[in-house]
Amino acid sequence: MMPHLPQRKLAALLFLLALLTCAGIRSAHAAAPSWQSSDITLTVTAGFDGQYKRGNWVPVYITIANSGNALDGTLRIVTGNATLETDIRYDSPVSLPTQSNKRLVTYIYLPDLIDAVTVTLLDGQQEVAQANSNRLQSLEQDMLLYGVVSPLPDELGFLETVTGARTQAAVAVLKLEDLPEAPAAWAALDVLVLNDVDTGSVTPAQQEALQAWLDTGGQLVVTGGPGWRQTAAAVMDLLPVTPTDARSEADLPALSAATNTPFRDPGPYVVTTSSLKSGELLYRQDNLPLLARQSHGRGSVYFLALDPQLAPLADWDGSPILWQTIADTIPTLPYWAHEPRNAYAAAAAVESLPNLVLPSIFQLIFFLLLYVILIGPVNYMVLKRRKRLELAWVTIPALIILFSGAAYFTGFRLKGNETIVNEMSVAYGGANADTMRVHTLIGLYSPRRRAYDLTMPPATLARPFDQRGMDMNSGGNAGIERTQSLTIRNLLVDVSGVQTVIATGYAPMPAFTGTTRVSIEGDSAQFSAQLQNNSDITLESASILFGGTVYAVGDLAPGESKPVSFALNGASTPSSLFSPTSSVPTRYAVPGGSVLANNYATLLGSSDYYDDRRLYPRAQLLDSLASAGYGLERPPQNTATLIGWSNTSQLEASTYPDNATQLSTTLYFIELPLREEITLEGQTTTPTALWSWEVLATNGVYEPSPDDLFIVSGWVEFEYLPWARLQMLTPEKMELLLLEANNPTSLPTPEVRLWDWGQELWVVLPDVQWGLTPVADFAPFLGENNRVRVRLRYDNPDGAQIRSVFPVLTGELR
Repeated sequence: MMPHLPQRKLAALLFLLALLTCAGIRSAHAAAPSWQSSDITLTVTAGFDGQYKRGNWVPVYITIANSGNALDGTLRIVTGNATLETDIRYDSPVSLPTQSNKRLVTYIYLPDLIDAVTVTLLDGQQEVAQANSNRLQSLEQDMLLYGVVSPLPDELGFLETVTGARTQAAVAVLKLEDLPEAPAAWAALDVLVLNDVDTGSVTPAQQEALQAWLDTGGQLVVTGGPGWRQTAAAVMDLLPVTPTDARSEADLPALSAATNTPFRDPGPYVVTTSSLKSGELLYRQDNLPLLARQSHGRGSVYFLALDPQLAPLADWDGSPILWQTIADTIPTLPYWAHEPRNAYAAAAAVESLPNLVLPSIFQLIFFLLLYVILIGPVNYMVLKRRKRLELAWVTIPALIILFSGAAYFTGFRLKGNETIVNEMSVAYGGANADTMRVHTLIGLYSPRRRAYDLTMPPATLARPFDQRGMDMNSGGNAGIERTQSLTIRNLLVDVSGVQTVIATGYAPMPAFTGTTRVSIEGDSAQFSAQLQNNSDITLESASILFGGTVYAVGDLAPGESKPVSFALNGASTPSSLFSPTSSVPTRYAVPGGSVLANNYATLLGSSDYYDDRRLYPRAQLLDSLASAGYGLERPPQNTATLIGWSNTSQLEASTYPDNATQLSTTLYFIELPLREEITLEGQTTTPTALWSWEVLATNGVYEPSPDDLFIVSGWVEFEYLPWARLQMLTPEKMELLLLEANNPTSLPTPEVRLWDWGQELWVVLPDVQWGLTPVADFAPFLGENNRVRVRLRYDNPDGAQIRSVFPVLTGELR
């Protein structure tokens, strides 16, 4: 027993040392720096003055102060629902030395209605502090949102009543530091007003974001008065005028006369003097500009020579009239300018990789037939000839292994053995702009199950596109992280799977230009354009969209110029409205479809796109836009849109740990403004292409459009307004154009009512027929500027496919 005593003593000694080590670890852990919630002050504000538009990126401003020990942590925001697997984490690393105070801005996507955002400060996985944001208010996408930066913003509170062509408006009171540095976060703002503030503190990133926002439709209003120098400091180059000084004017009778509203306060008034640099004067006093405007891409920059918080504008009843001039010019974005909404079509687009092709049914049949023949008759005959049938127990398993290996190797080769990033972008902007807005669908393909880090430029805003079923929970550290770049970390892709991400950003506008013109003579109208490609990009399957008609142009090579001319939809020959001729393309009617869905063959350059490996993903990309059901189905008015394709990348995206092969496709929508709308005078009939329209109300009608309407036991109300030049038409005759998709038709016509503007009620139009129906006493049905309202009701359960319903006016144009 004695030899064993030293071993027991040694074991006891080791046990004692282990206890002392654990105690030391506990002591060291107890002495390590700890953070109390009282050491951290966390303040969160979100949105534009607490307002946001659904389906847009929302800025979140976080102020954090640390009075305790230094801390390197993470600020985390979680949106969505963990139960439904729609939750997304937005992480921002933050370093907090002791006695520090920092302000950070991050951006989140809010597809649903929420009333607040919660921000959590983490030290590793330990929660240190948490705070809720201000109360959030969701706005509809078509609401007008003003952002006002002013020391006395209440003086502009009346802008809530200035809606322009929109139905509602809201005002957000902002500070200069609230202006986002990510261009995509500006999308919810329609108008930005800078009044009596020092814009010298605006950062270069904010200036770049502002100009990108203007290029794609934003409206900037810069005011004058005594503080004009500091207000215009950062935006002087954008102004339509060259300001020189501020002086007192005894009176401004031209402004009060133009608005037909006398001033409340007597002069003198402080006015900024200037000279017109470019653009146009909207209001002036003699040679003194009072309100000037110039285009900036699709947007506009205004200079108002007066301070709204001073006389004569302060509390003046004419101010809404003055600002209505600005609101009336705000463009409405077509639905293809918004990100894709159809998740299934979007996923199908980026998952359709050309080098990942399944074998055809004939190849499978051949493989199986060969397998059966070899393992059966051939194997039997060979063994019988050699008189070794007993070896079948060897040859049959060997053939099975051989064919299984061949099948596995073939499948591996077909599915690919490299990581692929497939980018499919939709780029939208004006031909005279420097930048365009780009929504990019990213399909990340992996031949094996692996978690990736997907990194993009810092100005990009990105998220998983279809969150349902998106596995971003690998290792507990998944999320979207914003540092010097944007990284989606631990994006888990299954074997031969594709994860879809959507990114929003801005890119330089390629040099596609065009001069366009519309001419009318009698009851015929003609559209013509001269397209020029000054870029190094070949625009494939290019086409022109104008007034609901899509005309094929073909490929447009670098340096190439092409003339385009086609007849617009007329009214005197309804039977030929949508017939294929030498100049008018065939319309491919899709029930309830949009202008894109009705013209896939033209936009893709082939009607056989489902069986074409190159065109099929492009068709799915179109479908992800055309099937949006987003409520903005009107093609843009007063513009022609150049549509085409290229294989150009719009986004720099990298993956880790594997370097991915990149595939790229871009669909362009480039607006070409009309240089000359209507050139002739005299007896004129309004073409359907020159009516703008909107849906007033509907019941039981999906995606109603007067260009293509499928109606079953429901009703819809449209309001029509002719283009500005045709608003000067003196009508001598009014008709209703009603065309059914199948000509000749045996279907009964729908009930049609016209709005009586004087009595303010709907009146039944008698004896309605397919084609043109005259309106006998039409004067009560013509509103201001030849505005017309039409109500269609159809109670037949079989439904009717109506391909056109428009008012037709004929009269003198002077």
